[in-house]
Amino acid sequence: MQALHQGLSSVLAVVAQAAILIAGIAMVAMTAVVAWGVFGRFVLNDTPAWAEASALLLMGWVILGAAAAGVREGFHMGFETLRDTLPPGLALAFHIVSDLTITVFGAAMAWYGSDLALTVWNATLPTLGLPGTVEYLPITLGGALMALFGLERLVARLATGRAPVGLPADTILTDS
Repeated sequence: MQALHQGLSSVLAVVAQAAILIAGIAMVAMTAVVAWGVFGRFVLNDTPAWAEASALLLMGWVILGAAAAGVREGFHMGFETLRDTLPPGLALAFHIVSDLTITVFGAAMAWYGSDLALTVWNATLPTLGLPGTVEYLPITLGGALMALFGLERLVARLATGRAPVGLPADTILTDS
């Protein structure tokens, strides 16, 4: 069982790194698109119509890719003052509730994001010429990754009482 957990954790580490890489590439691309839009507007006096829509689409990939990786790596925001003052057993229960909440939230994002994506499949984004589905793919995939990473933390806490091996026990950014 331990070997299965370690193997799964190794795979999820690669998936988290891929999410961060995609978010980073999207950030660089978004910067280039915005720079081109500004150049077109103020130098060429001809703003490219696709620049704003492309930048917004890329921003979705940046935000949701990094947020999903943040669930796994512990660099998302956490409010831990109350939990840190509780006895260990009760603090563990708060950890479990937190991990469960993140998992359910990510699953809901994936479910409803895919519903939105399928609803607008036949629509076309006018400035990009892409199917309307591409607007909701970051929500769907980011939510699925959040659910997967939250489930990893939840299962580890239920099995061992701790966060998965090699991951921070608590969030890095706290309210204290």
